[in-house]
Amino acid sequence: MGVAVKRSLIQVVYLDGTESTVSNDVLDVLIATEKILRFQRSGGWVDVIRGNAKLRDYKSSQGYKGPERRSPWPGKE
Repeated sequence: MGVAVKRSLIQVVYLDGTESTVSNDVLDVLIATEKILRFQRSGGWVDVIRGNAKLRDYKSSQGYKGPERRSPWPGKE
């Protein structure tokens, strides 16, 4: 029997106004494909249309210098 992995879910609002919760990896895809209007972080809502949402980039060591709070990509643990 496998070990259960706790995944945090993020509240999102799709282009048609419907709401849902998704995992971190799905959130990145929704942002990249412009399928959502906004998503909720601990500090409030992020409006994707305004372009202030960023995808995770594990290849780059530049950028955000704070602690990583998102769960790792599957298989990268």
